[in-house]
Amino acid sequence: MEPPTVTLAPSKSMSRQQGLLPRGTRWYSNFKVPLDLQAALGKKMIRESLGTSDYREACRKVVYERARITAIFDNERRKLLVLKAPPAKSEKRLLTVISEREAYEMAARYLATFEHTFRKWMQAEGRFLESNELEEMRSNVQEDEYHLARGEQFQGQPLDGTHELQNYLKGQNIECPVTSPAFQTLRPLFFNAHLEYLGRAQDMLKGDDVKERNHQFKGVHFHSTAMVEEQKRATIDDLLALRQRTIKEFKLSQKTADASQLTARLLREFFGGGRQIATITLEDMHQLFDLLKRVPPNATKRYKGMTLAQAVAAADKAEDRRRLNPKTLRNNYIQITALFNLAVDYKLIAENPAKHKRLSRSFDDNADSVPRQQFTIVELNQLFRSPLHMACAKGQERGGRFWVPLLTLFHGFRCNEACQIYTEDVKTLDGITFIAIREEREDGSKCDKRLKTKQSKREVPLHPELKRLGFMEFVQARKRDASSPRLFPDLKPGNKGYFSDSFSKWFTRFVELTLGEKCDATMHSFRHQFRDATRAARLPAETVARLAGWEDGEGPASRQMNHYGRGPSFLRTLAEDIAKVEYPCLDLSHLHTVAGA
Repeated sequence: MEPPTVTLAPSKSMSRQQGLLPRGTRWYSNFKVPLDLQAALGKKMIRESLGTSDYREACRKVVYERARITAIFDNERRKLLVLKAPPAKSEKRLLTVISEREAYEMAARYLATFEHTFRKWMQAEGRFLESNELEEMRSNVQEDEYHLARGEQFQGQPLDGTHELQNYLKGQNIECPVTSPAFQTLRPLFFNAHLEYLGRAQDMLKGDDVKERNHQFKGVHFHSTAMVEEQKRATIDDLLALRQRTIKEFKLSQKTADASQLTARLLREFFGGGRQIATITLEDMHQLFDLLKRVPPNATKRYKGMTLAQAVAAADKAEDRRRLNPKTLRNNYIQITALFNLAVDYKLIAENPAKHKRLSRSFDDNADSVPRQQFTIVELNQLFRSPLHMACAKGQERGGRFWVPLLTLFHGFRCNEACQIYTEDVKTLDGITFIAIREEREDGSKCDKRLKTKQSKREVPLHPELKRLGFMEFVQARKRDASSPRLFPDLKPGNKGYFSDSFSKWFTRFVELTLGEKCDATMHSFRHQFRDATRAARLPAETVARLAGWEDGEGPASRQMNHYGRGPSFLRTLAEDIAKVEYPCLDLSHLHTVAGA
């Protein structure tokens, strides 16, 4: 095989490509950096190997290299245009607290802008001055640097950065009281930034390369767009919109979105939708949560038209001592922490201002300390002997209000899961009757059913007690009725589309009428009682999680393991396990049917 031909140099018939440079036997791209970009890129030439000794191949490669380098030049010019654009005027912003990171970036922008302005002057006018004039200017700057470094006074004012900071804030339309924590954080940074600028100005006046003196500002120059460019920072509104997109992207339930309404309202009212999240500090979070802990329950309805702060004031004036319960407070703290975790994940902020041990502990002390109130066996027996149930025992049609509490008690269903069941969701496989908790129809089409989490989708064998109560006869009757695909067409959804909203309200009234106001248990209490019953039956955590639609609490490896081995026998195992769930001394025999017995 003959070796490939290598063209080391162009022949006379070949035209020399622009940007090609031979070095030894290799070809390099060689492009001059425009004068206005040399400082930004830190070099006068861009020279890179093309990885070939063949001239023809080098000609082909240099065309693409030229396009790439041109794009780099264009991009750098766009960055520098930011410096020429005057900042948009807006309403004066009050600044009282600031993070160290934000303060540093503000001082860095000050330094970078001053260096840029001085360099522009040097290029436009300074280079035409005589050497003695330049030396006189350098001497004056050096003297300013000397007085500033010694902390001397000028016109009765200390040279400590106050003058520079106040001028900068005025130009940015920011009001920052001298006594505020923000001013005290910024002042020494601006002192150091101005001192650094004076040193660099002397370098430019001497015609030397600019040297960095203070390690604080290493890499900060007029072409440092990361510092100079006043980027649009994410605001509270941006963050809340991001959360909504995340909810849609991961197909989280609308219930999850609705649960954060108080959180969104609190953040918007306290900080304002336009507040940049990067400026929110730990102290801000403490003040936010102090307000949250004083918010009365149902503030939107009870104090209509008021902000949360106004609702707090109105409640105090009316001597209304009711406040959000510890669990609600804890949930809102978790919501806010998760929201700012999202901002960290998307690189909108460096760290979460709400994620602090001291804050977390303030919500841990009381949260969940009192378990959710449950029905006693005596109360359960009273409930299921109410006029409603006794009428059903005598032959009155059994509808959703009869079946839903029983389904939740014996299967651990969430209220909405039980209310929205379709008749086709009650199925039989290998002799095992089960209820498919799912969002879609049997044919895979979408419908208006909703699930809270991914784990909510499951198949739950029917408890034997429901069979004794005649549930299957009820299902068969519903399947013969083509007027509605729903198992409980008598139940109606609430304003937000959840059946649980209206059903839970009815059930609360039902409990008060049947048991009196002394009972604090709710519809959701049945789900807690089911969990206690599974503990008493010593069911494995995996089984309980599968039945009730919970995560099993194990790590990712365990969850992955639990995806395996769910063949035909698994449903039978679940049926055997759920049959062990019982409530000793609960007597429902008066509701049993002849066919179900």
